[in-house]
Amino acid sequence: MRLVFSLLLATSFCVQAAALTTVPLKEVRLTDGPFSHSEQTNLQYLLALDADKLLAPLRREAGIEQKTESYGNWENTGLDGHMLGHYLSALAFMASATANEQIKARLDYLLTELEKIQQAQQGYLGGVPGSKALWQQIQQGQIEADLFSLNKHWVPFYNIHKTFAGLRDIYQQTGDMRAKTLLLNYGNWLKNLVKNLSAQQVQQMLLTEHGGMNEVLADMAVIYDDDSYMTLAKDFTELRILEPLLKGEDKLTGLHANTQIPKVVGIARIAELSGDKDWLKAAEYFWSLVVEQRTVAIGGNSVREHFHPKDDFNPMLNEVEGPETCNTYNMLKLSMLLYRQTGQSKYLDYYERGLWNHILASQHPEHGGFVYFTSMRPQHYRVYSKVDQGMWCCVGSGIESHSKHGEFIYSFDKNALQVNLWIASSINTPEIKLHQQTLFPDENSTELVFDAASTLNLQLRYPSWAGAVKVWRNSKAVEVTAKAGEHILLAGPWQQGDKVKLELPMQLSLEAMPAKPDYHAVLYGPIVLASRSTPFKNESLSFVADDSRMGHIASGPTCPVSAAPLYIGDTKNFLASLKRLPNQPLSFSTGQGFLQGKPELIPFFRLHDSRYQIYFQHTSLELWQQQKASQEQQDKSAALLEQQTLDKVYPGEQQPESDHFYQGEQSEAGINSGRHWRHSKSWFSYQLSHKGQQNLTLRLEYFGLDGGRAFEVWLDDKKLTDVELKSGLGPDWYSVDYPIPNDLLPKNANHFRIKFVAKPGNIAGGLYQVRLLKL
Repeated sequence: MRLVFSLLLATSFCVQAAALTTVPLKEVRLTDGPFSHSEQTNLQYLLALDADKLLAPLRREAGIEQKTESYGNWENTGLDGHMLGHYLSALAFMASATANEQIKARLDYLLTELEKIQQAQQGYLGGVPGSKALWQQIQQGQIEADLFSLNKHWVPFYNIHKTFAGLRDIYQQTGDMRAKTLLLNYGNWLKNLVKNLSAQQVQQMLLTEHGGMNEVLADMAVIYDDDSYMTLAKDFTELRILEPLLKGEDKLTGLHANTQIPKVVGIARIAELSGDKDWLKAAEYFWSLVVEQRTVAIGGNSVREHFHPKDDFNPMLNEVEGPETCNTYNMLKLSMLLYRQTGQSKYLDYYERGLWNHILASQHPEHGGFVYFTSMRPQHYRVYSKVDQGMWCCVGSGIESHSKHGEFIYSFDKNALQVNLWIASSINTPEIKLHQQTLFPDENSTELVFDAASTLNLQLRYPSWAGAVKVWRNSKAVEVTAKAGEHILLAGPWQQGDKVKLELPMQLSLEAMPAKPDYHAVLYGPIVLASRSTPFKNESLSFVADDSRMGHIASGPTCPVSAAPLYIGDTKNFLASLKRLPNQPLSFSTGQGFLQGKPELIPFFRLHDSRYQIYFQHTSLELWQQQKASQEQQDKSAALLEQQTLDKVYPGEQQPESDHFYQGEQSEAGINSGRHWRHSKSWFSYQLSHKGQQNLTLRLEYFGLDGGRAFEVWLDDKKLTDVELKSGLGPDWYSVDYPIPNDLLPKNANHFRIKFVAKPGNIAGGLYQVRLLKL
């Protein structure tokens, strides 16, 4: 019986050996196809990164002389060092998946340098700015936490979790004992940090995003056969997210999405190791709330990084900051954990959907850059990272994702090999050696060829999207009695040279956006199709992000929703009108019925450096004529506002606040009817960019029931205005404009700090939006 990780030994934490286990990455090799290309492109991206630049924040905090300065972007504005942890994981996966000698040498160098850093830090390995003072405060129980700030530091546990995970991954993937020792020393440092904290203090600390600390601590319990790490893993599980899930309560709306997903990955991992059925049920419930109620066709979720109401997908269509790649990276991890424990096919179906249509699509196939937000807004676009500039979270998870595509193609179920995904690859284990030949999805078949004799049975996944599957064993037809969602069992033994061919009929289908039944995505089997868009003639867009703090957002002009291609008529006629184009990679022409364009559909994972459209409105001519004038007016008003906007902040939302360098004291954030707010009994502030312009206006959005609050608004060290919110207004939002005199603007900078200061005994805010406008 195989274990979940080939290098881990069974311990007291495993109630019983799992029936389903994943095939170790080192025993799978990708062969010619889109995932092999992705892997090799990522390998070059990894080698292009400078190890010493990534080490620089850790050397700085350890007081060790640096060999070079750190990278910029998120790496020198508060999240210093987070990329190194991702890099360690990515190198570990790539070393296991390819055995590349340059990758191994890079890993060897990093471990040598990390040993030096750890010796100077008494176990600590982090680049969090001001680490020494921060951790002294935490150890002494001085804890001030909000959603993204712990003692005024940007998500420090999220940051160091990446290094914990990186060391774990190196040991699990390569068996390097130096990584095991470094991780143990780091674990001892963490134990010492929190040993005198109460459970309440730890929970207070966990209010700030902390990644998947509970998951890596659970893994450490297995690695070191040490119960104390399982106890610590449970202590690092946030009750605010766990308890509603245990009760079957949906409390996700408005939460920062990717803050929650790694916590639930940890819950699922603890359940797997401890056999706790209630925790497993909680993780499954979370998965269903996200995948079945808040996920779009590509497998992604969230708008502006937050879970919007499950009955309101208007933000998904209107905003440019659509599903975040990190979310899907973590949802795939969760799906694999849940499949191992339950064997339910829905987890495989989702994994396949997210892998092909979001993860694979998020990497540029030539320069290897990564996408942060994948907009669902019709005719918008994406921007990709540049290897020496973009240091976002989705670059970190991206270099990991594209180093481990082989991790879930195959799994073991007792005495059987399961074939889960149709990806050209080979597997080489003591029990079975075979290779999979396929041109999926351009062709709807795959062939398995045995490279050695084996006694194992085969279990071939029968996908939910497939038509009547056909199977041939050594050219002889096999009767298929399994149904979609099950596995097709082929009994061993096998001889070298034996072949199994599987034909998977793929059909065109439409999938409505949740809560938007008139908007549909087009799929071919599990593959999401999309069209290129060229709404503006001679438009010049940059598809490579700059190194600004918000460079990951595709902030160019938006196209009017009213001008997007749409289909008039019955959806059955629409599907019938699609025709596959001959003699070229997978693509379809569209027939009659389209207005405002006649798109050609191709797999979204192949669509790059262009505006695009995934969701198309389907309506009647009469309804469209009724809606068009209203939509055009909305588009015109929205376009004018965006043209006037120089900068904007959504208070209470994690990334917009961190991108604008939020500061504050005695400040709170919350959610009102799905909208985020922030207020303070003292003060809070943001940095706004005015881009050298003058004649500006500050627009602030309030809620009508907050009447009577009084505060001051300051621009740098100068008072802009006094504010007293009106009383007697209803439960709705409203905006007030405050002109900014030109003499208040800084003369030698393109930004200033806007500060909201509560008057004695009063409250500043709540603010729902801060927008800087040019007249």
